[in-house]
Amino acid sequence: MKAFISYSHKDQNYLERLKIHLAQMRREGLISEWTDEEIHAGSNLDDVISTALSSSELFLALLTPDYIASNYCYNKEFKEAQKMQDEGKLIIVPVIIEPCEWQQTPFGNLKALPKDGKAVSDWTNPNNAFLNVIDELRRLTTFSKSSIGIENISPAAVEKLVRNYKVKKNFSEVDNYNFKERSYEQIKNYFQSSISELDAVENLQARFINDGKGFFTALISNRANNLNSFLTIQIGNDGLRHFGDLSYSFSEQVTTNSIQMDKVYKIENDEYEQFWTKNSQGFGFSNQANTRLTALQVAEGIWDDFISQVGVSLD
Repeated sequence: MKAFISYSHKDQNYLERLKIHLAQMRREGLISEWTDEEIHAGSNLDDVISTALSSSELFLALLTPDYIASNYCYNKEFKEAQKMQDEGKLIIVPVIIEPCEWQQTPFGNLKALPKDGKAVSDWTNPNNAFLNVIDELRRLTTFSKSSIGIENISPAAVEKLVRNYKVKKNFSEVDNYNFKERSYEQIKNYFQSSISELDAVENLQARFINDGKGFFTALISNRANNLNSFLTIQIGNDGLRHFGDLSYSFSEQVTTNSIQMDKVYKIENDEYEQFWTKNSQGFGFSNQANTRLTALQVAEGIWDDFISQVGVSLD
């Protein structure tokens, strides 16, 4: 079985450990993995990656906060893998490497490895975590070994391999704080990556100018039209929580005077999971009136609003 390994380059050390653990399966001819390390200098990255993915039967996503914040990994490689899975050409297997908000993404609908979706970094001995991953991959490859191509595996059988189970739970105030802090880190990572990309675009300048406890400020300058914009994102502290759990403002800091009702987000939950909602009707939030959002979706929405202030948009 050919496996396409999707990972953030910031997680290179975890990739190397996984490849070491795959060695015996590779010797037995059960699996052959592909990563972007095989791309030669001068090659067209998009074309080579697309070709490798289209010929793969397995998509292993090494999930960390950096992966979820990566525009290329998440929005390009994973999106293409989803299309292939929908067509019955590919199985997507999330491998949770570090704690991150993977349950709030489409990965949350899939069976994750290691066992119970416990991040590799949280195991006392990470080798035991990788061994659990290998055991599951052996089961998967053995299951499909007698088939000629993954398209010959019945949809019901594939569903058993990838489905997850949701368990009802109650969410405490500690859960809310933990969810808020994890989301904030993912949003900040997204902006760090996006600002680095934007700063490489002709006529655009972007940088972080402040990074404090629970808030950060960014600045964009467009030299083509002389427009500049500040942005401050802040998680709600005890003094501002009545304005929501996260807010942003096109200013050098978020104060009670700078908060606008349409730039406020709040943590909500149902019986199974926590999620974000955006205030649109006033400071009273409603699950029925607002769309469920992941931290990544919150980051994308704020980013689009931010760059529009200087006359920039995404294709």
